[in-house]
Amino acid sequence: MAFDPISIGAMLLSAAISHKSQADAVAKQKRMAVESRQRAMAAQNQATDVAMKRVQEFDPNTRKQAQDDITQDLTQQLEQAGTAKPITAQGVEVGGTIPGGTGDYLTAKAKETAKAAESSRQLAQLFGRIGGAQQLRRNESVSFGDTAGEIGRIQTGANNISNIDQIGIDAAGQPSLGGMLVSSALGAYGMGRAGLPTAKKMVAGAPGGFANGSWLVGPQ
Repeated sequence: MAFDPISIGAMLLSAAISHKSQADAVAKQKRMAVESRQRAMAAQNQATDVAMKRVQEFDPNTRKQAQDDITQDLTQQLEQAGTAKPITAQGVEVGGTIPGGTGDYLTAKAKETAKAAESSRQLAQLFGRIGGAQQLRRNESVSFGDTAGEIGRIQTGANNISNIDQIGIDAAGQPSLGGMLVSSALGAYGMGRAGLPTAKKMVAGAPGGFANGSWLVGPQ
C-alpha cells in the first residue's frame, strides 16, 4: 500500500470534515441547552411573580383596606334595604301615616320612624363588619385557588417545553449526517487509492523497455 499526495489529502480532508461535524454538533447542543435553561428560568420567575403578587395582598394594610371596602359596600346595601318601605299590592306603603291623624300620633310616629332608622343603621353596620370579615376570607380562599392553579399551569407548560427541548438537545448532539457521509466517502477514497498497485517504471534497455527510439521486446 502506497500513499500518494492525493490519497493523503483525501484522508486528511475526511478527518477535518469529521472533526468539524462533531464540533458543530457539540456547540449546537450546548447552545440549545443554555436556551432551554433560560426558558426554564423565565417560567420560574413568572411563577415567583405570581406568588409574590398574592403575598403582597396579605400585607396588613392591604387586607385592612380590602376589608374596609367590603364592609362599607355591605353596610350600604343593608342600610338601603332597612330604610326601604314595603309596598302592598295596592301600592300603599305599609306603616304609612293615617290621613287626618292627630298631632300626638304624628309626633309619636316620627319618633318611632327615627328610632327604627337608627336601629337599622346600627344593625347594618354590625352585619357589615361581620359580613366584611367573612367575605374577605372567602375572597382570599378563591384567590389562593386561582394562584395555585396559575402556578400549576406555568409549571406544566415549563415541563412540557423542557421535555421538547431535551429531545432537541439529544438530537443536536449527533454530528451532521451529510458531513459524516462526505467524510466517510473521502476516507474510503483515500484508502482505496492508496491500496491500488503502482505501475512499474519503464527502464531503458530492460526487457520490454524503450531504447534508441524503438521498443525492445526481449533480448536483441
